[in-house]
Amino acid sequence: MIKNTHATSKANQDSQLEIYLKICGSRLIMCALLLTTIGLIMVYAASAMKGLQQFGDAFIFIRKQFLVAMVGFGCVWLLGNISEKHLRFLTLPLLISSFGLLSLILIPGVYKMGGGAARWVNLAGIRFQPSEIAKLALVFFLAKNLARPDFSIDDFKKGIAPNLAVFGFLATFMMLQPDFGSTVLMGSVMVGMLFVSGLNIRYIALCAGAAFSAVVGAIIVAPYRMARLTSFLDPWSEIRGGGFQIIQSYLAFQNGSFAGVGLGESKQKLFFLPEAHTDFILAVIGEEFGFLGLALVISLFSFFVFCGFRISVAQKTHFCRNLGFGMTMLIGIQATINMCVAMGMLPTKGIPLPFISSGASSLLVSLIATGVLWRLSRQAHFEFNSKSV
Repeated sequence: MIKNTHATSKANQDSQLEIYLKICGSRLIMCALLLTTIGLIMVYAASAMKGLQQFGDAFIFIRKQFLVAMVGFGCVWLLGNISEKHLRFLTLPLLISSFGLLSLILIPGVYKMGGGAARWVNLAGIRFQPSEIAKLALVFFLAKNLARPDFSIDDFKKGIAPNLAVFGFLATFMMLQPDFGSTVLMGSVMVGMLFVSGLNIRYIALCAGAAFSAVVGAIIVAPYRMARLTSFLDPWSEIRGGGFQIIQSYLAFQNGSFAGVGLGESKQKLFFLPEAHTDFILAVIGEEFGFLGLALVISLFSFFVFCGFRISVAQKTHFCRNLGFGMTMLIGIQATINMCVAMGMLPTKGIPLPFISSGASSLLVSLIATGVLWRLSRQAHFEFNSKSV
């Protein structure tokens, strides 16, 4: 009788967990859909004039963004219907492809220049950023490595060093592009995942010290980074130089005030604000929809991260838990960095706003991360199916 009561209680708990995870997954998908829709609207609003002037086609950017969004949500559906075994299997192919694509930077002419950096590769007529694949590869690798049966967070040589080695390899090639922003993002995600796994505060302090030294070294080596830092500290001293972009962003937020000037009515996007449809699209949102628009976007990202963390905490395997935290942090930290840059709280990094900024690689990776989280929210469903078989 006692055994039957215990079994019934456990069955009820599992049923409640399944319902809870499904609700979190549905809300996560809804957040991603709303953010992507906002992105499609704002990409068109911010890029129509530029597309008309440069290509004679006001819809060139929005058309590409819409097609990628369709492919991305197709990936969400596919990822939502694969097993944990297949998720684990993706680790090695992603890592090998990342190493291979990033190493192409050593071959002159393979990477295409844009914005002063060589970050794009054209393969079979498709232009993409290998650094976006590297972000996924790092999260998958960390999730799998941190879930090893013999893994010990207290053993630096066997526990922490392999993760630092893989990150260091990826970061080296990314800095050759150079892509300082993505390197910082990936380093932050790695430290976050190690922290969730129980990393000692002493090691966190060492990582922070090493990261600070690396950042200082990168600034000293590259004069343009020092110029970005000085213009960030005092943009008004370089109104026509390094401070121009952030000043235009400030003006956009100021023009938007509380309720904004209305959809399509932004003045700063009319060739005043550089990268209005990519890195600084938040400033256009702030101008056209004001504080209310910014509050909506920030709330959606916050809720996305909340749902992602709740899904991750509820996982029963270390791999799934680590993977969930990694994908959530990838979206959350990237969104935070982009918004801080647009608002003048961080130096310019060249990192797009997930789901919203124009950019095929960024949007596709954001939706793939969403698909992985949605798959994790259906964990109970997959366990039930495997038991049935």
